[in-house]
Amino acid sequence: MFGWLTSLFRRSGSTQRAGSPAIPASADPELREIFINELDDIVKAVQTAFAAWREDWANPAHCRAVVRGFHTLKGAAPVVGATLLAELGLAAEQTTKRAGRKRNPDMNQIAAIEAAVALLPQWAHAARNNLPIPEATRSVIATLKRATG
Repeated sequence: MFGWLTSLFRRSGSTQRAGSPAIPASADPELREIFINELDDIVKAVQTAFAAWREDWANPAHCRAVVRGFHTLKGAAPVVGATLLAELGLAAEQTTKRAGRKRNPDMNQIAAIEAAVALLPQWAHAARNNLPIPEATRSVIATLKRATG
């Protein structure tokens, strides 16, 4: 699935490059504003759910909440041209689903998910202030892919 989605982004010419804005200038201003507000909510929800999951790996509700947040990013980010954020959402969603299948998840997967969660506030800040994509995004995506196997 990840390869297919990445291929789709590349074919559409919308894959973001290093140094490009978190949200391209071509994004509809109204959609951009809605997305930024939604992104703030998603960041808070994912951070809260991930912290709760770390306290209780056996509770699938916390894992599902983390998955839901990354799933929302995967779907919403391309609408405003934030394709790299969508790729991050997809990779984190897949890794979280895999980690959530175990009562004692693989700590490499958890570390990768934690890196993705930590990157989300940087994305929100960059989107809100017309800044470039967070520098660590591609490396976190690669880490998530390796952790998922």
